[in-house]
Amino acid sequence: MDHPAFEKMAELARMPETLEKSIEYLAEKMTFLKKGDIVFICFAKDKPGSFAELMEKAVERKEAKAVLVEKDWRWMTLLRLAFSSRANVIVAPPLVVLGLMKLARYKGTPLYIRKVVTAGYPCLDWMAEGIARILDCETWGCFAPRGNCVVAGFSCGKSFGVHLRDDVYGVRIVDEKGAALPDGEPGEMVLFLKDQPEIAFPVGDRARLVREPCACGGQQLRLMDICHGSASDPELAQVGQDLMSWTSILDCRLSRGNYGVEMEIVTFPGEKQPKLPACAKRLVRAWNPEKDEPFFYVPGVNKY
Repeated sequence: MDHPAFEKMAELARMPETLEKSIEYLAEKMTFLKKGDIVFICFAKDKPGSFAELMEKAVERKEAKAVLVEKDWRWMTLLRLAFSSRANVIVAPPLVVLGLMKLARYKGTPLYIRKVVTAGYPCLDWMAEGIARILDCETWGCFAPRGNCVVAGFSCGKSFGVHLRDDVYGVRIVDEKGAALPDGEPGEMVLFLKDQPEIAFPVGDRARLVREPCACGGQQLRLMDICHGSASDPELAQVGQDLMSWTSILDCRLSRGNYGVEMEIVTFPGEKQPKLPACAKRLVRAWNPEKDEPFFYVPGVNKY
């Protein structure tokens, strides 16, 4: 079960009028989307009001075509679908975009993607730069905690960071004791409803809050350096980032067991591997195209 405040926030976000406003918001922010674009959406359309459904409707309002994943979430299936659909836009969690990019390189599969929306939580700067360079594409970020119907922000494409949807949501940055931090200092994000500030929940991600005007001319607050899942264990999050920066690593999952860090790493055979940190339990194995799917989609797995 999720945090009670998030459950309440999501319940309110699923109300028909609120869903409509979120769809309009997404359509408005995707100024880069053109008529006839093919958009590969890597989120499950598993229930009414899901993020995938919101994005699909926003894409259709831009007179573009949405391509969704049905039931098969294996890496190889995602790659085939991205290739066969000739999608030129992808909307996916950052680690999934990064993995598909590595997999396409390893398999020699050409992708036609030229615009990337890292959604759920936006990319860290180094990841966005790497995706843009290797795919020769432009990147945007959509802040929707838990990949849910709570759509709280979108980037402008002119700078790093995400503009907060501040007519609906507010955010404060706090330290490990819950005390508010000054603008510019990193800490955990606490998201709340503007009209019901008592409905607030700790997102679990670290970020900085910036108030200076953006290069796009926007005046909204910006969330910078969003680091997903790092609030509870920054050290483990850094290990995950370091590992995923290697093109030879397709995926990894990390956790803390009774005797220390436990890790499972999926690699591409025959490629140079990084020196791995000491840990209590380690499984390093080659990618299995018949079975492996992104750890990001596995319930209960640490997404660092």
